[in-house]
Amino acid sequence: MFLFEYPLGRIAEAVELAEYDGVEFWVETPYFWWKKDEKMLGEIERFVKAVHSAVIDLNPVSSNERVAELSIQETLYSVKIASLLSSPVTIHGGKRSAEREPVEEDYAALEKYFRIVKNYAEIKNVKVLLENSEKGINRLCRTAEEIEYYSKKFGFGVTLDLNHAAKNGNFESFLKILDRVENLHVSGYDERGRHVEVSRSEEVMEMLRKVGDAGYEGLVTIELDDLGIGELSFEEKVRVLKEQKEVVEKLLRL
Repeated sequence: MFLFEYPLGRIAEAVELAEYDGVEFWVETPYFWWKKDEKMLGEIERFVKAVHSAVIDLNPVSSNERVAELSIQETLYSVKIASLLSSPVTIHGGKRSAEREPVEEDYAALEKYFRIVKNYAEIKNVKVLLENSEKGINRLCRTAEEIEYYSKKFGFGVTLDLNHAAKNGNFESFLKILDRVENLHVSGYDERGRHVEVSRSEEVMEMLRKVGDAGYEGLVTIELDDLGIGELSFEEKVRVLKEQKEVVEKLLRL
């Protein structure tokens, strides 16, 4: 989201200037998503280490069957893009449509979704990573227990989002399944829960220290939302990225 307003070539430039070794490509990046012209991927493919599936306005376990079907279709498209980029793809588990605890029907829909994604990903030779969900009573896959269960059942890896774990208050339980984590989403959070600089959250910085102490060696993705940081120029965003890279590397002892 941090560089959402730029074409893919400009994002690639930011990656180089900030001295990152790669990027997690969000398929809903507007300049790509509006056209879905796969030739555009050539502008950034050399930097792509992972892909994040489509999530905006989507819910694969929605009680509205059309919404659920469209959500599955967009996830499968994301898997296709990941295949073209030879990268793993991160997916979300969805949420109950009502603001209530998920029930049996929600979990049945979730398993249907996971089966479809698993089968297509195997055809496309793509590794699927299941991300722990945002805080919310109706969110599925927000606990380490659910993430571990479904990742084992369907052969998925895990994307651990520290922002989400902090807000859910369950980070320590994720340390127990760190061997399943292949992508680490790193950010602090502001009063609205948005993904902001990790240096703004002592809580998340301590989480990073513990992940580093545990010997984590997978992907590390610095995830930022400019809405929580403020209006910045391209050059200022590059500066923020460089600063956060230095903070994360120090905390993880990279």
